[in-house]
Amino acid sequence: MTAMETLLATSFEKKFSDFVGDDNISKIKYSVFEKYNMTLLSSIKDFKKFESITEQVLGDDGTPVIKKTLDLICRLQSKSDHIVEIKDESLKNAILSSFEDKIRKQILDIAFDYPLTIWEIASRINIDLGVVSGNISYLISHGLLATCDLDECEHNKKYYSTIDDFSVKIQDDEFHMYVTINEIANADPLKIIS
Repeated sequence: MTAMETLLATSFEKKFSDFVGDDNISKIKYSVFEKYNMTLLSSIKDFKKFESITEQVLGDDGTPVIKKTLDLICRLQSKSDHIVEIKDESLKNAILSSFEDKIRKQILDIAFDYPLTIWEIASRINIDLGVVSGNISYLISHGLLATCDLDECEHNKKYYSTIDDFSVKIQDDEFHMYVTINEIANADPLKIIS
């Protein structure tokens, strides 16, 4: 799983449903669960699995629908620098509000260089574990934190920021957001856009 897949998964799931009928969404969800024992969102975070099932269910329409969905939520700016323009408004808002919130920004900053457990994060910002946990849940649900699972135990889960940094530009009265993907997991962040 790459940071890119994690960042885009929730937005992708919402937009994808606009192009695919309820019957096919149900078939994809069932197939993903049956073959990989995953939810649809989890499979999108592990995009090759989602892509494989979607192409099985939709046939020749699978790849164009995936491409059309991706085009609505992001646009690759620089493959070598891992810069992506975010088009999805809800993802833009989640990024802005997370970087404006003191605790969430601290969590993202702390979990930037290498994956950390929830206890390691809480000890570095010296805030109650419950508060840290709630903010981590928010960041994960919006794709701003990814996980590295060392094994199935919850206490061994490590978190890392999916975004290195972001910038905004106003051009022709339009608000544009660009993010640099943090790839500390050493995975190819652009395989889903290539």
